[in-house]
Amino acid sequence: FTIPEIEPRLFSFNAPYGACPSCDGLGVELFFDERLVVPDVTLKLKDGALAPWNKGKSPYFIQTIDALAKHYGFDAKKPWKDLPEKVQQLFLRGSGDEVIQFRFDEGGRVYQVKRVFEGVIPNMERRYRETDSNWIREEFERYQNNRPCGVCHGYRLKPEALAVKIGGLHVGEVVE
Repeated sequence: FTIPEIEPRLFSFNAPYGACPSCDGLGVELFFDERLVVPDVTLKLKDGALAPWNKGKSPYFIQTIDALAKHYGFDAKKPWKDLPEKVQQLFLRGSGDEVIQFRFDEGGRVYQVKRVFEGVIPNMERRYRETDSNWIREEFERYQNNRPCGVCHGYRLKPEALAVKIGGLHVGEVVE
């Protein structure tokens, strides 16, 4: 890319002209942290290992666990830490393109559906983006953490500013 003219405001993360467009000059981004989604690895799935599913004792979650255990052939009675990594990632990230048979019983109304499993974290990411409810946002933020911005790597400036180098270093890099 080209920079029309190098100006002082290009190097200010406090100004929209210089701030990273991804993090708005904060240098960090929010993400759903697996350690907050599964805070106690000694718990079993049905005993609340997945914290977002532990809020209500909905039969939907139990029936989802049972359908996934049947499809993938794992023991849902094991503690989270003893489940294979593949099964843990299935719950956290989803089944990808793999279609799974789910059977749900809603108080006598039984139905079956074949679909992919979205995963706990993608489900929260989607619902967080789509909601207008402050209550839902606050609830989901309990499972979020900060990490350096993936675009500016924590330097808070837009790529154009970080492309300007003096002695091979950009403005955010420290010489010691």
